[in-house]
Amino acid sequence: MLTIQHLTKRYGEKKAVDDLSLHIAPGEIYGFIGHNGAGKTTTLKSVVGILQFDEGEITIDGHSVKADPLTCKRELAYIPDNPDLYDFMTGIQFLNFVADIFEVGAKERQECIRKYADMFESFCCYLSCSSQKSKCNSSEIDSL
Repeated sequence: MLTIQHLTKRYGEKKAVDDLSLHIAPGEIYGFIGHNGAGKTTTLKSVVGILQFDEGEITIDGHSVKADPLTCKRELAYIPDNPDLYDFMTGIQFLNFVADIFEVGAKERQECIRKYADMFESFCCYLSCSSQKSKCNSSEIDSL
C-alpha cells in the first residue's frame, strides 16, 4: 500500500529525513518513534502530500505522491496534531476543497452542505436548549 524509496528532505543544510526506505503492506501497522527533530512529522507530511521532499519517491497503491497527488489523497486520512493545518481557509472554502478532492459535483455538494448545515444548526439548538428550553421550539428538537 505505501512504499517510500530513498526519501530525503532538507531544511537548508540540515537533513530532516536522510535516505528513508520502507514498505507497508495492507493491514500492517507502523509507528514512528524518535526524539524531536528526528523526521517523524516531516516523513508523514511528505507521505500525505503536504510537504514537498527533495529526493526519493513515495507511492500509495502504486500512485506517486508527486505525480498523482489527488489520487493518493483519496486513499489516505491524515489527522494533524495541530488542527490549524488549513487555517487560511474559511469553513466553506475547506468544504469545497474536500469536495474537489473527492470530485463531488456542484449540485450534490450544495445539497450535502445544506443538509449537514441544517442538521448541525438543529443540534446546536438542541445543546443550547438543554439549559434554556425557552429559546428553541419543539420542532427543532424533534428533527434530530
